[in-house]
Amino acid sequence: MLVPKISATQTLEPALKRALRLLPSAIYTDASSADVDGEAAAWALVSASDDVQTLLNSGLSVAVVGADDDLAQVSGFDRARLALRYGSNSEADSDLSIIARAATAGIACAGAVILNLTAQQISAATDSGGVEAQGPSALAGLVRAAERQIVGASGPVRVLVELSGSSDGWTLGLLRRVGAAGASAVVDAGELGVGDDSTGRLELGAALIAACDLSSDRSDGLVTTVVVDEQRVCLGVAYSNGASLAAALASGDGVYWSRKRGLWHKGLTSGATQALVGVSVDCDADALCFRVRQQSPG
Repeated sequence: MLVPKISATQTLEPALKRALRLLPSAIYTDASSADVDGEAAAWALVSASDDVQTLLNSGLSVAVVGADDDLAQVSGFDRARLALRYGSNSEADSDLSIIARAATAGIACAGAVILNLTAQQISAATDSGGVEAQGPSALAGLVRAAERQIVGASGPVRVLVELSGSSDGWTLGLLRRVGAAGASAVVDAGELGVGDDSTGRLELGAALIAACDLSSDRSDGLVTTVVVDEQRVCLGVAYSNGASLAAALASGDGVYWSRKRGLWHKGLTSGATQALVGVSVDCDADALCFRVRQQSPG
């Protein structure tokens, strides 16, 4: 999954801000600016010395604490609501020590781990070592170990990858590597765009497809899209592709790909439009779920 990282100092275009709220979660660099009332689960970077419990009680979903902080101060908290953020002391391409640190300690005491890696380290962490190599990549191995750590009703421990500030920025290729390993990518909101505002940036729909390693088993490449209302009652099944997903995120409406008509903006002529409330990907990364607010019987 793609997880946007939002800074309090960023000025985001209204369309992008609306689109980011459709994703399952977002990480805020400042807890005081976190949108705790939105649909997306609000994560925030905090210090272990902060009044973390008050922040969680105020609606913050997950507190992201540095793995080198004094973790004794957060040891009694609900593990599912704690994420440990690992930074590397070296930018050497081969230095993947923070993956080993997260594997030996992080996944056993938190609901998520976030790895801060350079682009070269991401490539090394997702490289299985060649076509004849046996076993998963280092990142995929960490994800598999994390999946064996079940945190109550929250499910398995999540693994997220954040691109080091010294790197040039995410590419679709790097996002695919992380997604194929089963991890989520933390992408600075400033690197993303929707519609006409995506020039020179990663288009959000394309970035989401890459970060989720979204695939289709259909010959036409269309992705099954389950459409549910706000109470998660199924309204029907449609299909999506890169073009329709980009249009849906840019407009904030239910836009699909019709096998007969091509790009299909639901209800554009009938008035039975759908306002997008949330967009998610299933666990096998081969189907989408659109949660919508149906404007009239559709």
